[in-house]
Amino acid sequence: MLRIILIYAPPWKITPAGEAPYEKTEGPPSEGPCEQLLRGDSEHIPLGLLSLAAQARSAGHDVRVLNLFAFAWKDIEDIITATAADLYGLSCFTLNRRGTVMLAELIRRLHPQAHIAVGGPHASVLPGEMLAHCSAIDTVVIGEGEQTFMELVSRLKSGNDVSAIPGTAFRTPQGHCIAEPRRLIDDLDRLVPPTRYFDDHIVLSARGCAWDCSFCASRSLWGRSIRTHSADYVLDMLAELVQSRGLSALAFKDETFTADRTRTLALCRGMRERGLNIAWSCDTRADVLDAELLHAMRSAGCRRISLGVESADEEILRKLNKKISPAQVQAATRLARSVGLSVRYYMIAGSPGETMASVQRSLDFVRAAGPNEVIFNPFTLLPGTRDWERALRDGGADSTWFFADTFLELQPLTRDNKPESAELRAWLQANSGLRQVRPFSADECRTFVRMFPGLASAHLDLAEALLREDTAETAAQAARQALDAGHPQPGLCRNLLACCALRQCRLQEALELLLAAAESGCHQVVNRNIEAAQQWAALGGPASGRILDLASDTSFEISRPRCQPVGPGKLKINGRTYAPVF
Repeated sequence: MLRIILIYAPPWKITPAGEAPYEKTEGPPSEGPCEQLLRGDSEHIPLGLLSLAAQARSAGHDVRVLNLFAFAWKDIEDIITATAADLYGLSCFTLNRRGTVMLAELIRRLHPQAHIAVGGPHASVLPGEMLAHCSAIDTVVIGEGEQTFMELVSRLKSGNDVSAIPGTAFRTPQGHCIAEPRRLIDDLDRLVPPTRYFDDHIVLSARGCAWDCSFCASRSLWGRSIRTHSADYVLDMLAELVQSRGLSALAFKDETFTADRTRTLALCRGMRERGLNIAWSCDTRADVLDAELLHAMRSAGCRRISLGVESADEEILRKLNKKISPAQVQAATRLARSVGLSVRYYMIAGSPGETMASVQRSLDFVRAAGPNEVIFNPFTLLPGTRDWERALRDGGADSTWFFADTFLELQPLTRDNKPESAELRAWLQANSGLRQVRPFSADECRTFVRMFPGLASAHLDLAEALLREDTAETAAQAARQALDAGHPQPGLCRNLLACCALRQCRLQEALELLLAAAESGCHQVVNRNIEAAQQWAALGGPASGRILDLASDTSFEISRPRCQPVGPGKLKINGRTYAPVF
């Protein structure tokens, strides 16, 4: 049995609140939303680590998974000192590449006999560079890692040579070498599901993408085909999460969830037949959606679909090789909204050829198409993408930049001094992130309730719209109907009831409902409202003359308690207890 520790490293050496940051080479970058990054989606532990952990645990090894992404470096030093292992596996993305290298060096100093392997998207595309830059790393696992990692584990356990394992980069007396590629896994159902050991709220039911967008590195990791788990395999995972572990919401993070229409319909049918009462979201493309599919998804608990739209400028879409048109996006949006599915657009600003005029065309399109929300992100050059390869050929990029500079991700806009680029940068700084566009109206929500009379989320959507457009009394009635119908996230229903009570000047009832909402699960909107109520009370409450304002947002969200690292079990180090998330 090997002792294995799998770690998600921080993006840089983080200092405790109130302390001066580390020097630039070790500390935060000079540009970028650093604090937002430490509290955003990037903090979530990579699914690949959980899958590796599941395979190794199933084989009888002692495995721990540590999510150290937002940890202060002093705490990380204590944790690594106290957790010796035979094999450390680190997951490396572009944004945490510096932290991965510094963590590998820390492990080598504290546990010199351990074997250190690094995998993940960034390391997979730049394996030789990782070994050349960081002498602490022994092995780079390239691409799909389960079979490669388990062969490494087997060789370490038996004391055999670990060089030349297919799918790795490894050290030689002359430097380093990249072994022959490993074939992708033909039958994904042979893998041990992470849900056997972890109650994560992110589910990957397929790997790969059949499209080839120029800015996406999927093909470098998964190839050009889509490989899926069977519907029964996925449904068994969901049943474990919902019925045994009590999850109420999850997100499918397949790159194109609805690519296989038949399987998607089977999943939706299976969720209904098994009584899996859960709210969920997915990512997909506008050209693989239709009315029947969207109706089935809503019936099965889907709350939101996210579409990679990127731009409404035809020339930019051509350069991005998106192979989709604004007309297709608008049609898909209309169909999704007609059954009450919230639609989120992901947009890119600063793509090759972007101007403020093309940005304006995208903005005009978003307003006309009417998604529920939109997120604008800057164009980023990621290793392994076609845009990256083109930049290398043209001299516009160099892989050494990733090891010599502290930027989070390589954004061409930040390296361009043209006036147009400066204007784009300023616009992005003011407009990046999540923005609400067009919420559902009360009339639309009444239609959804008639369409899905027993669907609790339809009643809650109506409650929020009524609170915005009608009276607190009618909104509260709809929220109670959502509770009675068995809404999977009752905390959101009680939060909205608290907002209704406050609107009706029933302060004590509102506060009691807010506390009840907090006891019903972890929700960002509930946490924000409780914090607002506490601040209001600290300022004197009603006597202060200030108005307590509570948010009634019922939109789909995934929230988890922020406790790290991940077990199984708890870590007790220097008098502190670190509780597991999973």
